[in-house]
Amino acid sequence: MKHIVTKLMLAFLGMAVLTIGLIWLVQAVFLNDSYLNERVASIERATAAAKIAPETDYAALESSSNISLLAVDANGSVVYQSDGLPMRGQIVRRIPELTSAAGGDVEYLQTETDDARYALLSRAVPGGYLLIVFSLVDVHEASRVLLQQLWVLSAVLLCAALLLSALLSRLFSRPILRVTEAARELAAGHYDVSVPVTTKDEIGQLTGALNELGVELGKTEELRRELIANVSHELRAPLTIIRGYAETVRDVTWPNEQKRTEQLNAICEESARLGALVTDILDYSKLQSGAEAMHPETFSGEDALGELVQRFALAAGKRDVALELSCPGGQIRFDRGQFTQVMNNLLDNAVHHAKSRSRIRVSCEARGNCIRISVENQGEPIPAEELPKIWDRYHRAPQHGEAGGLGTGLGLAIVKSILERHGVAYGAESDETRTVFWFETMPIE
Repeated sequence: MKHIVTKLMLAFLGMAVLTIGLIWLVQAVFLNDSYLNERVASIERATAAAKIAPETDYAALESSSNISLLAVDANGSVVYQSDGLPMRGQIVRRIPELTSAAGGDVEYLQTETDDARYALLSRAVPGGYLLIVFSLVDVHEASRVLLQQLWVLSAVLLCAALLLSALLSRLFSRPILRVTEAARELAAGHYDVSVPVTTKDEIGQLTGALNELGVELGKTEELRRELIANVSHELRAPLTIIRGYAETVRDVTWPNEQKRTEQLNAICEESARLGALVTDILDYSKLQSGAEAMHPETFSGEDALGELVQRFALAAGKRDVALELSCPGGQIRFDRGQFTQVMNNLLDNAVHHAKSRSRIRVSCEARGNCIRISVENQGEPIPAEELPKIWDRYHRAPQHGEAGGLGTGLGLAIVKSILERHGVAYGAESDETRTVFWFETMPIE
């Protein structure tokens, strides 16, 4: 299999050889005729004003154009002939023929060796005819010299073409080879590979597209790893509980309606927790991998928070907890769907940890060109050493002397990921009387 470098090099060399071949074709087919035609044209220009008359300086005409002349009057008599006129006998015998054909094409005079060394022009001029003889040696000599030069030029062009083809083939193939190597790295699972984009042509566009592909594949791989890690870490416990209760009902307590009902209720609760856990795992994995796009928009804070507080009124009422909203108005800039997710997690967290017959207060406060939203509940305080950890994945602060609180352990981690993606401030405060979670919205320009 030929490499692209070899293919490009052969293509460049082929173009160079074709160019040299065309030069040789021009030399062989057109150059001789072109030189001869130019020689004839120059002779005709020099003799255009000549005439057959005693005052005509035939020697000057010969000298100016390097030709030999035979001047014939209208009666066919020779009035002038050059000293050493080539092929004199042949020309004199053919005077009647040549004068009758005056103005025709160039005629080549054959020597005894059948070699055409001279050419003859017959032209009618005032007072008679001029038979012009000129040597073809200079034409042949010019062709010979040009042929020698063409050999040298061909050799130089071939060497230059060889060097340029090697250089250009490597120059053009290098980015393609880099893209190929990067594609192999991507296929091997190395999604952090990146190829520098050095051009703005199609190869540069291909390189940029490959880099974007690597980024997207990296996000997908990160999402996959997060999902596998989260699922394996968190699903085992509720599944074990569900299986244990189910086996107990099947083998032991199924005749006892009260115990069977209690254990089936536990299975339902664990199933619901399992469903919430799966949802939180998927949401958190998407946020961590950057697979979920963010679309900030501006909307009414009072309307959005009022709707969310109303949604949690029933759950709060079951725990004998009152919900209050204090938001005099103002516009919020945030991704609407992720704002709802943040508030759902904070309100759910507040409802689960609020004391019975207490209240949860949701408030808004203007801070420059943004809004600070707070969710305050009255419940067990969070120890000071736990406050920095509550935003971590799977961390649940101990409550009421237990090893861990309720929930999936991902709610606040999801809130943290969303708020950090929006680039806003957030925090939590806790003392003996209250616990407050707060965050700020995006600034409105």
